[in-house]
Amino acid sequence: MNAAPHDPNRGMAGPPVDFDGLFRQSPTLSLLLDPSLIIRAASDAYCRATMIERDWAVGKHLFEVFPDNPDDPNATGVANLRASLQRVLQLRRADLMAVQKYDVRKPESEGGAWEERHWSPLNSPVLDADGEVRWIHHKVEDVTELVRMRASEEERAAFAREQQLAIDQLREANRQLARQMEQTSEWRRYTYFFALLVESSNDPIVSFLVDGEIKTWNKAAEQMFGYSSAEMVGSSVLKLLPPDRQHEHGELLAKLRAGEKMQFFETARRAKSGDDILVAITVSPIRDEKGEVVAASKILRDITEQKQAEKKLLSLQDELIHLSRWNTMGMLASTIAHELSQPLTAAMNYIRAARRTIEGLEAPQTAKVREFLDHAADETKLAGGIMRTLREFIEKRKTKRAPEDLNRIVNETMVLGVAGDADVKAMLRTELAPGLPPIAVDKIQIQQVLLNLIRNSVDAMKTETQRELTIATAGEDSGFVTVRVSDTGTGISPDIAAQLFQPFVTTKENGMGVGLTICQSIVEAHGGKIWSEPNGTKGTSFCVRLPVADAAENQDAA
Repeated sequence: MNAAPHDPNRGMAGPPVDFDGLFRQSPTLSLLLDPSLIIRAASDAYCRATMIERDWAVGKHLFEVFPDNPDDPNATGVANLRASLQRVLQLRRADLMAVQKYDVRKPESEGGAWEERHWSPLNSPVLDADGEVRWIHHKVEDVTELVRMRASEEERAAFAREQQLAIDQLREANRQLARQMEQTSEWRRYTYFFALLVESSNDPIVSFLVDGEIKTWNKAAEQMFGYSSAEMVGSSVLKLLPPDRQHEHGELLAKLRAGEKMQFFETARRAKSGDDILVAITVSPIRDEKGEVVAASKILRDITEQKQAEKKLLSLQDELIHLSRWNTMGMLASTIAHELSQPLTAAMNYIRAARRTIEGLEAPQTAKVREFLDHAADETKLAGGIMRTLREFIEKRKTKRAPEDLNRIVNETMVLGVAGDADVKAMLRTELAPGLPPIAVDKIQIQQVLLNLIRNSVDAMKTETQRELTIATAGEDSGFVTVRVSDTGTGISPDIAAQLFQPFVTTKENGMGVGLTICQSIVEAHGGKIWSEPNGTKGTSFCVRLPVADAAENQDAA
């Protein structure tokens, strides 16, 4: 549609108004565009702000005069302005744009460089009589300084925040440093207190590295071993180990690395004087931050006097056992005649049989005579053995222990307990476990214990019709062996069983009540245990547990 040019002076009286001059002299930054976005007029203020020549710009396309900065690939000024102008043409109403960044090129006379500017554009339509867009008034407000001022304020605010953050970080660092200094001071006080505690301890405390180098040596260690701290710090702990105990250091380290804490390990250490000191040692591992054992601390205690007291106690215990033997002399004396009468009677019977056989015998029968006489000799030897055993039992002598075969002791004791006794009339049975380890015992004492138990079992079955005596041996995984004497007698009432091993407690009509007490003393002196329990539904079982030779020897040496 071709509309006639609008004459702004039409219908007005007086001289014509120079609207073009007024537009150019307007203080606002304005352009007048036709619908094809050709620049038709520009205010002086706009030309100055954009550094263009009016005569050069008027008649050219808006974006020919004001293109995007080719050096800025992210420039959006032209696209945003074009979109706003299109909205004005389509909607025929004003469009206020957000603040835009435009790069304005300086004149060639000033170098032709691009200068960053910030505008707040308002695009308003000028409509003709038909309501169509005749002109577009493009007015902008230069807010570059305001944007720069805000940016500067933001920069200052950001700088202030960074400064405050740096100050806060510095304060926190100072607080952490103060805490670390306080912790360091506390650690120094703790270290000093710990060192004072170690130094003032009545027990020797020694620390050493895994290679054996001694790092600390307190006054108690100096007093025990006679070495000064200067002599021992830096030297090896092997210096304290007697020649026969040098292996203990390697074994100790192996246990420490395995996480074991060794408490009350009894051994011997050699003093500067050359004397060996019996000590009980507690060793604890010292680990680094990775959990690896790098050193160890050792607390030692002199147990020489304690061991001497224990030795004296054992001596008193042996004396007590000896005195107890004398207390049973009356009971043993009353049984001697009975014990000897059986084998002697058997010997006399054999001799009489031999005499009857000799009478009227021919030469081939002399072998039978010799057999009877041999039996008589064996029974006579047995009588002598019984007498000798009883005599040794009541003699006062020092206890001597040696490795013995438990099964052999059982067999020999059974002969002593039942041989030649016509009143036994019991089924005798042994259940002896093969391959038992030896036990370190005083053979005579253990025989006396078993002899007492066998005689008690025989006595308990005298009124019974079913008489079975069983002696069984067995081994245990815990380093002990057991022997069990079981009978099918009358059994023991619960009241008596609860105090059976107390002195003067007996189930026999003429018993003294000290036999089992002596048996208990003997067994416990050997590091063992004795007890009784029902034998199934009938009778009683007496059990004796004794340590094997190695365990017993170690116990004696401890």
